[in-house]
Amino acid sequence: MKKLFFALTVLFTGILSVAQDQPQFLEIDYQMEMKFDEEQILSNVPAAWRAQVEEALRQEIRNGVFIDYKLKTNGTESEYKMQEKINNDQSPAGLILSQITATDKEPLYKDIHQKYYLKPYNIGKAYLMKDSLQDFNWKITREKANIAGFDTYKATGVMNDSIPVTAWYTPKVNIKDGPDRLWGLPGLILKAEFETNDVDMIISATNVAVKEEEIKINKPNRGQEISEKEFYEEMKALQEKYKDMYGGGVDAD
Repeated sequence: MKKLFFALTVLFTGILSVAQDQPQFLEIDYQMEMKFDEEQILSNVPAAWRAQVEEALRQEIRNGVFIDYKLKTNGTESEYKMQEKINNDQSPAGLILSQITATDKEPLYKDIHQKYYLKPYNIGKAYLMKDSLQDFNWKITREKANIAGFDTYKATGVMNDSIPVTAWYTPKVNIKDGPDRLWGLPGLILKAEFETNDVDMIISATNVAVKEEEIKINKPNRGQEISEKEFYEEMKALQEKYKDMYGGGVDAD
């Protein structure tokens, strides 16, 4: 009897090991909601126009700005890409969306095993941002929630050394990936919340699809390779240059 039990245990362990080694091909739809600070946005509106647009602008800010993304993953590599839509909306929210769309067209590539990411940008010049995936120092809690049909657990961490981030992950999907640059939990991240540049960001999965056919992830390779820090330093210098060229900013009261 003991020999039979031992044999079944070995067989089951072997089957489980093979199953875990099989690549998982998934496509996950996410929606990102951006909540802006009303007063900060209004402070950038020229005084001559503020009275005309304030009420409508406040309402649009309260409604939020929504952008759709799709994560494709084979368990080792992934691609996170904004789903572009035709946008003829000339409202303030529509213009904000157009600006984001213009700078975020290229997909974000992550290599989970090698722990790095690539992100192409073309801002008059082609850049290829390459940097390590950061350690969020996740702390897993007992709090649970159901997201996109999956039981998830809450975790808290820190991004960019100072920004608190809350994530909800499901251990039912054994992939240490998630939206944007988020990763590193013992399961797929289905929701994340954090604040950056005074904007509240909420990224939530709306659908998880298992694919039988292999998903091939394209690795970006065009553009001047640059670290994240170097890229944003160049963008800041470029912004200052344009400020000087065009008179140093917006009208004041």
